[in-house]
Amino acid sequence: MQSVLKTLGQVYGNPVDIEYTVNLNEEGEFVVNLLQCRPLYTGEKGSITGIPGLPEKDCFFRLRDSAMGTSEKEKIDVVIQIDAKAYYEYPYALKSQAAEAVGAVNAWYRGKGKKILLMTSGRVGTSSPELGVPVSFAQISGFRGICEVSDSRAGYMPELSYGSHMFQDMVETGIFYCALWGDDRTEYYNEELFAGLEDLFTKICPDRKVLSGMFRVMEPEDLWYWNNEQTGETLCGLLRPETRRTFPDRK
Repeated sequence: MQSVLKTLGQVYGNPVDIEYTVNLNEEGEFVVNLLQCRPLYTGEKGSITGIPGLPEKDCFFRLRDSAMGTSEKEKIDVVIQIDAKAYYEYPYALKSQAAEAVGAVNAWYRGKGKKILLMTSGRVGTSSPELGVPVSFAQISGFRGICEVSDSRAGYMPELSYGSHMFQDMVETGIFYCALWGDDRTEYYNEELFAGLEDLFTKICPDRKVLSGMFRVMEPEDLWYWNNEQTGETLCGLLRPETRRTFPDRK
């Protein structure tokens, strides 16, 4: 399968998404039948992005081989965090309220020029609410980045989607994607980095206070996201003035 994907990817000039069947021939050998092949445009290749050596106290998350997209450095103005445990314990029939709240925050910031990072539990855009928040693309269309979070506190850890439910929409609108796994691909994650900041959720969604224990919306200063597609390194953290002086602003 690796050979098939590599060959198709080289021909199309992009990664591909395939559908296939596997059968046995009369000699008992596997026969792969290719049913569909869809090239996945991933955007223009970025140049190498330097990853700063932030002190641990300023790191939000540090990942290895857990992001999709080009090399980039991006300032983040708003962080939305959805608590995985609170979401999974919320009544199944009401989980769509979480998706509606995401859409409400998206609409509130529309036109304000803010770069927003959504930290969402489980699979983004899934049709199975028990696996993640079932948002539509319209409900996240104004965000700059999506980070899926696998959290064992929920009792189980659903396989993350790598944005597959809305991959092309995310690429075409320039939304970057990364994932926090429960293994060594997540080198560091400080969920409480912004605990001292004002939570704006009830101000933005005053009619959704029942979700205030699940959602937090913060506007941190000096928060940046870096991704180096060549090394597989991804970092999100606070680039304070004293650190910025020792780290060249380059790509």
